Amino acid sequence: MKNNQTREDVLEIIMDIFVVEIRFIGREEISPATHVTKDFKIYKDDITIFLNAVEKRFDMLAPAGEWEKIETFNEMADLVMLYRGVKIPFKRPKGILSWVLNCIIR
Repeated sequence: MKNNQTREDVLEIIMDIFVVEIRFIGREEISPATHVTKDFKIYKDDITIFLNAVEKRFDMLAPAGEWEKIETFNEMADLVMLYRGVKIPFKRPKGILSWVLNCIIR
C-alpha cells in the first residue's frame, strides 16, 4: 500500500468502501461530515465489516479505542492518515487459550 495518497484521496476511498460494504446507502447520500452511525440506522455488525475493510485496504490496525472516537468520515480519514501501514502487535495469551489460537492460526 502506497502512502503517497493525499488526505482527500483517502477520504474518497473510505466513503467508497462504506457504500460497497453497507450496500443500502448510495454515494450521493454521504459527505465527509456524515456521522457514520447516527445519520443512518446501521447495525454494529455492518460497521465492523466496514471498519475491517478500511483496515485491510490501508494495511493498518488501529487500536480499538481510536475507532470508538470516530464519528464522521473526516475523522476517519485523519485516523487512517495517522495509522496506515501501522500494525499494533498482537499479544498472545498464555495457557489453554494460547494453544487454541495456535491451532486456529495454523
